[in-house]
Amino acid sequence: MRRLLPLFSLLYITSSYAYDLDYKMGVGSYFTGAKGKIVYVQESFENSYANADLSTDSQFYLWGIVNLKNNKLPKIRFEYTKMVLEGDSKAHLESADPNIQKFIDDYINNNGIIDLNDQNWNSYLQQNIYDLSLYYEFFEKRAFPSIGAGIGYKYFDYVYIMDIHYVPGMQFGDRDNSGAPNAYLTSRYDIPSINIGFEGHAKAYLFGDSQMYDWQLKMDLIFDFDKETSGGLEFGYREQYFSLQGSDVENVTGDMSYKGIFVGGVINFK
Repeated sequence: MRRLLPLFSLLYITSSYAYDLDYKMGVGSYFTGAKGKIVYVQESFENSYANADLSTDSQFYLWGIVNLKNNKLPKIRFEYTKMVLEGDSKAHLESADPNIQKFIDDYINNNGIIDLNDQNWNSYLQQNIYDLSLYYEFFEKRAFPSIGAGIGYKYFDYVYIMDIHYVPGMQFGDRDNSGAPNAYLTSRYDIPSINIGFEGHAKAYLFGDSQMYDWQLKMDLIFDFDKETSGGLEFGYREQYFSLQGSDVENVTGDMSYKGIFVGGVINFK
């Protein structure tokens, strides 16, 4: 977030002097869990994996849109989501290193008392997700939904740890970051008579070895405070999927999905 906010702030400040603009902001809580499979590809634990099932109470999200009122310039949308999840992961440990494999086997075959495999272990995942999208939107303020299309960039960092507490100090996991360009689509439909709007966003990355998508649908209830300001509440559903594979990763491959509702507040400035 620190890397993108200075750029976003500079863009906003300089453009506000040069162009007539409006901007929107939203902030709220994202109620989600995380499920998927994480496979270790580092040689010492090659073919080891963890099936994760993590949960959380709520996660923080923030978004902003800058609309430069010039048809030649795209709109700019920034999003940030912070997720901290805990739960259980079922592990399968296997190593190409014979010394490490013997160490694992000794525990697995210790009179049937301790079995490192096929057990649930306490796990932790923290992920920060940043999205920056540039897009053009058409058919606004018409009797049918607007349509927007553009390109974006998704950047994220993550820390995943599975604590094998039978073996003091033994942890399975990874810490890394990655980023990828994506196609971006959006649509919105307003019903002014009852102050309700419906909106959807979709991002997809289908290049290289990895696959990622992120989509959300929402409804908001917006009221005018004065001629320049309006605000209200938003409610929606968001689903994200990350499949990190091949040359895009170093230590682990993974298929993780996040699904859940979000609730927040919105403010618009004209």
